[in-house]
Amino acid sequence: MLTIPFLTDLDPQAAIKGSRDPLGIQPIWTRMGRHVVGNLTTVSTSVRDFTTTILGYYFAERVSDEDHGGSDLAVFLCWEQLAAYARGGINKDWVFRGTERAKKNFNETARLRLGTDSVALILSDQKTYGLWGLYSVPSRSSGLLTGDPARVTPSVRKFIEDEYLSTLSGKGRDASEIVSLLAKKNPELLPRDRDLPLFKAVGRTLRRELSPREQEFYLTHLVEGGPQDRTHGGQRLLVEALRTTFDVEDWSLNPMSIQHLAKRCRTRGSRGAEVAGFLEHIRIAEQLVAPAARLFMLLLGCDGQLPCDVSAAVKRQWGPEIPSIDANAIEDIRGEFANGLDDQKSSDRWVRLAHALASGDYDAALSILIELNRAVMLLRGGAAPWVEIRDGKLHVRFLDESSAVLPTRSELPLLWTNSYFLDSLRAVAMQVEGHRG
Repeated sequence: MLTIPFLTDLDPQAAIKGSRDPLGIQPIWTRMGRHVVGNLTTVSTSVRDFTTTILGYYFAERVSDEDHGGSDLAVFLCWEQLAAYARGGINKDWVFRGTERAKKNFNETARLRLGTDSVALILSDQKTYGLWGLYSVPSRSSGLLTGDPARVTPSVRKFIEDEYLSTLSGKGRDASEIVSLLAKKNPELLPRDRDLPLFKAVGRTLRRELSPREQEFYLTHLVEGGPQDRTHGGQRLLVEALRTTFDVEDWSLNPMSIQHLAKRCRTRGSRGAEVAGFLEHIRIAEQLVAPAARLFMLLLGCDGQLPCDVSAAVKRQWGPEIPSIDANAIEDIRGEFANGLDDQKSSDRWVRLAHALASGDYDAALSILIELNRAVMLLRGGAAPWVEIRDGKLHVRFLDESSAVLPTRSELPLLWTNSYFLDSLRAVAMQVEGHRG
């Protein structure tokens, strides 16, 4: 028997959720979230990370155009390191990917070095789990990057040159000192005393507070979805609704908060009514997929048990039915539950699961969950299912006894596990508008 694999010694700021998806839930909530949030991802939640990203691509282009040598990636990674040291060391803003290594280097190393080797990197895999890997796609979706190789768009280049270069430059206005530094194939150690003015310049550029011009720029590109807003104005209406939550300290995603947003959107004409409808679909779907995911995780702690014993235990915990699951409404949005090449069958399974859970038929629900997992694994290339029934008993391939506790019946109506990109949009909007939250 195998246990679920895990990694140790991860930087907390590098953790990415959703890497394990045994029921194929991520494509469902991603599809539904894209109806209302077209550009952001679950991890693209920092405006200053977007600033660092576009400046990284800008400097990579400068180095390439000025024939200094060095790949775009190498230049970008070095800039990200420099930006991290300035944000943390100068601004005391230690909230970015690679915090632990950057802080350790800054506090314990007399001379900081930029580079692409393991000593210089601020993450064990900075390319994948840093800004290059996590912010390039949402930057494209927001109209900040274009082309191959990726370059900032002409309007973004002008914004950078008008807004940032004078702050980043020592003599003149072209930031040539930074370009020359990033162009070095074998970056030299940076004596902190000599380069303190450079660090201060980068720190001033990446200070937490946004200038009025930055607020306007990021409002258009990040908050409202960018020039090619795929929600056709829906995201802007959603943000207007989200603004009513900015002062709610304990705000969280749950069915009631979604209903509040839907109600606010519904007052904004026909497009607002469409957005409200999408939000209601999200609420309906989540009230199924959240308990389904928890129930499947319970199965992973039940190796060797009889399915009927597990279903009996679930019934004692959740009662004879789950009123918060609206099976008929799930049928109405069955298309949202399609999954790759198995669209029709996948939708059918989720509809059957909704009816089973809503009516308290936990024997059927467990069987459908096992069926769902098997189908998802087949779509991923024939991988073995995580749990099966053999000789009348549960056989668990990936044992996870830590997940063997179900939420209580009273917790089910408010259970929420997926983001639909809504919390990312709220976080970015609050930063752009100056709310700390």
